[in-house]
Amino acid sequence: MYDEDIASINSEMRFITLELMKLAQKKRKNFRHVAREFISNVYTLDRLIKESGVRRAIKSHSIAQRNSRARTSR
Repeated sequence: MYDEDIASINSEMRFITLELMKLAQKKRKNFRHVAREFISNVYTLDRLIKESGVRRAIKSHSIAQRNSRARTSR
């Protein structure tokens, strides 16, 4: 992994952490509980996306875009 990727990941983690801390305070629950709920929701969303076939459509669209860009950049 490149340093840019790691920095980007760390930035996203800080953002998510701050948002979860705000949510925990607002709900008057501890951070651990809210974070676990968030992670559970991430896995649920991932499963739903896989079941819907959206990921395949996104992937094939992304491949088509890359191929199109490759052809036009020559």
